[in-house]
Amino acid sequence: MQNNSKKWFVLTSIGEILFFLLLWQVLSITSWFPTYVSSPVEIFSRIGEMFADGSIYPHVGISLYRTILGFLLVVLIGTVLGMLAGFFKPIGNFFDPLISFFNPIPKIALLPVFLVWFGVTDVTRILIIFTSAFFPCFIATLDGVRNINKLYLWSAENMGASKFKMLWRIILPAALPKIFDGWRVALALTFVMMFSSEMIGTSTGHGLGFMILNADSYGRVDIVLAGVFIIALLGFIFDRLLILLRNRVLWWSER
Repeated sequence: MQNNSKKWFVLTSIGEILFFLLLWQVLSITSWFPTYVSSPVEIFSRIGEMFADGSIYPHVGISLYRTILGFLLVVLIGTVLGMLAGFFKPIGNFFDPLISFFNPIPKIALLPVFLVWFGVTDVTRILIIFTSAFFPCFIATLDGVRNINKLYLWSAENMGASKFKMLWRIILPAALPKIFDGWRVALALTFVMMFSSEMIGTSTGHGLGFMILNADSYGRVDIVLAGVFIIALLGFIFDRLLILLRNRVLWWSER
């Protein structure tokens, strides 16, 4: 029954995407869209050409490098600090006002500061990605730890478990569903901020953000939309991979 439900979900999702693309193509043919808005056929044709001549690979490669590195830093630092802040009350009290103060700040507003400190480098771009995605990861982990049933912790203490064992054997597994939710939000933000960060220093360079902005300056809407589609596709693939990892790690949660 569950397999049939998953197959139906996949088929429905594919059908929705195909219907959207077909409607877009029909509206382009019938001139409901402006002539400068490329149709799906033109966009996919351009994507095929870029993959065939190899011009897209440097842009995809450097963008994935910045995105994945930023995401891994978020997962490592945000998850560890979130667990410590949720488990140890003094650490949580230290971070609570800082998170409440800095979280609402648009992280792209920090870009001039990072540019002064680090210049137009990958360090600046990765820092922007990291600061944007850190807060959802940290907050989700913090909430996951604080919402654990206290009976689990009391039982472990009565059996003589050390703080480290409680963190590793009880708190981490119990908080993982919430942690994965934070990771998914953080992953989406890394792709959003990857594009924003690559729009700086665009006279020369590589990256999907650079490619899109450069194409826009020449009026190549087909390349702009092709770049947007590739970013969306990469984000979708990595989100599905994260969900697959979640289902493998949290196989017990479905039961």
